[in-house]
Amino acid sequence: MKLFTAPHMLALSLAASQGFAAMTQGVSQDVYNRLVEMATISQAAYANLCKIPSTISIVGKIYNSQTDINGWVLRDDSRREIITVFRGTGSNTNLQLDTNYNPAAFQTNPKCEGCFVHGGYYTGWLSVKDQVESLVDSQVNQHQGYALTVTGHSLGASMASITAAQLAATYSNISLYTFGEPRTGNQAFADYMNEHFHAGSASTTRYFRTTHANDGIPNVPPTSMGYVSSGVEFWSVDPYNAHNIFVCTGNGDQCCEAQGGQGVNGAHTTYFGMTSGACSW
Repeated sequence: MKLFTAPHMLALSLAASQGFAAMTQGVSQDVYNRLVEMATISQAAYANLCKIPSTISIVGKIYNSQTDINGWVLRDDSRREIITVFRGTGSNTNLQLDTNYNPAAFQTNPKCEGCFVHGGYYTGWLSVKDQVESLVDSQVNQHQGYALTVTGHSLGASMASITAAQLAATYSNISLYTFGEPRTGNQAFADYMNEHFHAGSASTTRYFRTTHANDGIPNVPPTSMGYVSSGVEFWSVDPYNAHNIFVCTGNGDQCCEAQGGQGVNGAHTTYFGMTSGACSW
């Protein structure tokens, strides 16, 4: 797949020089390994956490039958870390949430002033909010000093983003890793996320919004409805490795979104060679 054309590269250079966008190539091996680790957990969530690192234990299940939101709270004592992961779309019920683009006021977090989020995913969040907060709070109280991490792929990525936004109203030591995340909220939500997760640069960010090739899902919901992307984008192109991660910051959709991908394509279902739920990696 040819991802760049000469005019496209020229446009990127002009945008960066004018302060609208910036793109650099390559990340450290440590950052790359961390992205792969979180992608492994997020992809395994489609198959009941079929293959996760051996250092991680399952603390509790998150589930609501009406919305079919599935997630888990995990703990990695070797990293002193509490991880919340959400499964992506796995049913027709989830598809109904996916396609409900009507913006919803983010009322559960009044600190996020003027924030609106994806209506379907907010419905999902409301259905599991109490479970998530109870499990996370319990773990934080039992394991003082542990960091909080939230992750997920696709629908699970937006659920992770909303969850991290909510937890950020209470906790400060949170990191967010999303894969194939749809646009989750409006500009006020993006501003809140970028501020709380220090997403001004790759060196400070705690919000790693990972995309792949021409994944079509980061292109929805449409910007015409007020939706924007947030966080620092870590765009993986093939062959996947640390050098082929492009770090994209600033205004504008200059990396994955610019490739014109549409819908659930091959680039969406597979990250770092791992296909959602396949557990064959």
